Amino acid sequence: MSDLKVKVRTLISEIKARFIGNEKAVEVAVLNQLHRRSATLIRAPRGAGKSTLMLLLLRGLCGDDFIVVSGASEVRRGEVIGRLHIPSLEREGVERIVWSEFVKSRGKGLDEVNRLNPYTTAGIYHLMQFGEVWSYGKRLRVGDYILIANENPNDVGTFIHPPPFYDRFDICILLRTLSLSEKFKLEEALKKFKGSLVESMPQILDVNELDEIRREVSEIELDIETLGMINMIVRDLQACIRDKEFTDVKPPALCSGCHFVKETCSKIKEPPSERSVISLTELAKAKLWLDGELTDDSLWELVPWTLIHRASLTDSRNILGSWAEILSKEREKVKDREARGHWLILLKLSEKFDQKLYSYAKELSLEDPVFAEELRRLEEKWGMEGILKDTR
Repeated sequence: MSDLKVKVRTLISEIKARFIGNEKAVEVAVLNQLHRRSATLIRAPRGAGKSTLMLLLLRGLCGDDFIVVSGASEVRRGEVIGRLHIPSLEREGVERIVWSEFVKSRGKGLDEVNRLNPYTTAGIYHLMQFGEVWSYGKRLRVGDYILIANENPNDVGTFIHPPPFYDRFDICILLRTLSLSEKFKLEEALKKFKGSLVESMPQILDVNELDEIRREVSEIELDIETLGMINMIVRDLQACIRDKEFTDVKPPALCSGCHFVKETCSKIKEPPSERSVISLTELAKAKLWLDGELTDDSLWELVPWTLIHRASLTDSRNILGSWAEILSKEREKVKDREARGHWLILLKLSEKFDQKLYSYAKELSLEDPVFAEELRRLEEKWGMEGILKDTR
């Protein structure tokens, strides 16, 4: 195992020694730091440790070279992005921008991001989207960075940020409160580190080491089967024969009378964006880099972290439980497709029309909206070629 991989595992161990519970969340949070311009969102109720985890990650990766902006402090956009240098304007009539330390720092923390006002959040949104910031008509390109935010969406004084803002975060981690035995472990950790969990956290990776890791991860190529699986999972959560993306009517009302009412699509109110594919691909590459392999189980374990903040469900009373149920059924569907040869059938039909095979494909399409969508594309093609007279 390379020294860099040993250091990443050491980082995970050091954080787990101080952050008790939510071990899988810690592992995924570290994995997400292994690609360029990573953005991590941590959601949890008050006192669940979201700020602590954010600070442990930043200290382990950046040492003291990070800036945390708190939404509870009523910070202004100029403090987060940049402000005019007044003396230059008064003496020389020249607009010079003093860029904020938050913008210039490699490590960026957003504490209680839900309390940041929309004007300030818009600047951060632009940074995450385009890798640049604007202030008073001046632009600054921002290099590689680590951005970690946390929030409790149910707090009083919360601003409702638009979905595209959250879509820019690669993953969302939901932290649970500690069990009784974990509370005792936390007490032991506090004694061991003399009450200074964050202050005792060492920097494990320096700038050059993290840059090298991110370069190596970026050069990894996933096999075609894995890429196909990632795209298929996301498409299953997006597809709807009634085009819910373009209508104000949402499930379950939209699903009334639809023969796919028991499918995954009926449980998705707002589908995830294509950035889910990008984020899941980056996580999978990081996992493959660190472990040397990527199993089906490990890929499926990564899926929820990229979707929780990007899609809304018709039943959101228990988000983790609902997603576990949806993805469990999704895995069964994938196995069923493989057993029936769905994609082989489409491949053969795309090469040459066969009436008997087409009739069988039509039967399969009644149970699978994504398969039905692809078959419909072939039907349109055959209609233009005169092979099928009615493609409705």
